[in-house]
Amino acid sequence: MNTSIPRFVYFCLILLILLAVPLSGMAQDGENVLLYGGNQDIDNIDPAVGENYSISAALVSMYDALFIVRGEEAVPNLVDTWEVNEEATVWTFKLKENAVFHDGSPVNADAVVYTFNRLMTIQGPPTYRWAGIADADSAVALDEYTVEFTLLQPFAPFLGTLTQMYVVNPAIVEANKGDDFGQSYLKENEAGSGPFTQGRWEIGNLYEFVAVDDYWGGWRSENHPDRVLWIIRRDSASQVNSLLAGETHIADTIDLNDAERILATEGFYVENNGGLFTNTLKMNMQGEYTSDINVRKAIAYAMDYEALPEVLDVPVQLMPGPTTLAFPGAVPDLDVPTFDLDRAREFLAQSAWPEGGFDLDYVYVSGLTFEEVTGLVLLEGLAELNITLNMTPMLWPDMVASCADPSTGPDIINIFTQPAYLDMDAHLYNQYHSGQWGSFNSCSFYQNERVDELLDTARVTGDPDLRTEMYNEAQTLIAADQPAVWTFTQNAVLGFNECVQGFVFRPLESLSVLFQDIEMNGCPSGM
Repeated sequence: MNTSIPRFVYFCLILLILLAVPLSGMAQDGENVLLYGGNQDIDNIDPAVGENYSISAALVSMYDALFIVRGEEAVPNLVDTWEVNEEATVWTFKLKENAVFHDGSPVNADAVVYTFNRLMTIQGPPTYRWAGIADADSAVALDEYTVEFTLLQPFAPFLGTLTQMYVVNPAIVEANKGDDFGQSYLKENEAGSGPFTQGRWEIGNLYEFVAVDDYWGGWRSENHPDRVLWIIRRDSASQVNSLLAGETHIADTIDLNDAERILATEGFYVENNGGLFTNTLKMNMQGEYTSDINVRKAIAYAMDYEALPEVLDVPVQLMPGPTTLAFPGAVPDLDVPTFDLDRAREFLAQSAWPEGGFDLDYVYVSGLTFEEVTGLVLLEGLAELNITLNMTPMLWPDMVASCADPSTGPDIINIFTQPAYLDMDAHLYNQYHSGQWGSFNSCSFYQNERVDELLDTARVTGDPDLRTEMYNEAQTLIAADQPAVWTFTQNAVLGFNECVQGFVFRPLESLSVLFQDIEMNGCPSGM
């Protein structure tokens, strides 16, 4: 009898053994591998299309922009010097001459112009920043390292928009242009000049960033990560278990109870910072039921807002309307719903469904307990109105895809938004201007001609008092139309192994870690 192991079985056993080796055990001798436990996939790294906290973390790692957010301000990155005319219409930037793409070619003015024109051509979600402000003729290379932007209208916040204009390598895009200006290729392949290049890229599992040893911008510490593995951990408990077991070094978006476990364990610490990370339950204003203002008002009055800080295992501050009061220009004392089932019934009685009797889908990120709990609080209130709320967990990329069109948009979807720069334009335009439909930010499919007019005019008005008046009116109108249930702003709670240092909280990127700034000192390998 032949007792040898068949070749096929032998190779299967070898494969199983390899898969059983912890990811963190793949580090080479003397190599700093930062293991990051993130709950969200990085599903599109095309700078002209992708935009959310995990995508932003990837883009700022593999690409360079003209400016970068460090702490609470935008500081020069690719830019050496700049000037702007008095009308804020002509902006001239002198680029640093030592910046190179990962293939060694220069990051020059032509590359910046190419990148901007590609953005304006594709018109993806990030382009809201320049809608009505610039076009494909706005950027011009004056010489090899000088680029000038001539805007269609004055726009004082322009510099702030450039922190997420990640410059792409024209040669790589052109070589993979296809019929969609390189979108298919850049969705999963980088073409940047940043401190990291792209390693393994396994959607739904892990994402690897490999440090550029001779990165043109230099490193803040010689103990910077040589590699970063973004490892998917769908819920807070698994994130923290991995952190405490030494399988990861950072855990993002964790619950307070889990944060207490971290604080009670020697060798770990927690960063708990407030910010502008805003939660809203966006209602599809083109939907069968939620197109009715009375149904939307009934839903909003059925939410027990005061219960949220008690039942959520994350630190939150309740929203007073469309804008948190921590944001410059927020309107206080707006007439917005509070928890009041009698008022909810009054509004429902004015709808085509005075007795309820219908179902609504509530979509939230699979594995995010606090989004599920928020829905359960609403479910309880709506049950009193004879409205059934169907809890529908979904992976984030699928949620984004559902927001592409009103016909696929959920009845209610839990969405977090965060402004790209400290101006009311950054908070309102991408959420409430009808020209922004198709982005997850605008998944309420809101449309109000007067609001569109106000947002278009305010962004090109230089007089700060006039801008304030217009944004005040816009916020008042939006509150009256109730396109969303405005719930809370959430603190950014991240857990760290104490071997990781160098993290600086950034309010405009509250959940993102600048991996290039991290210093690693004796981090465990995880084996």
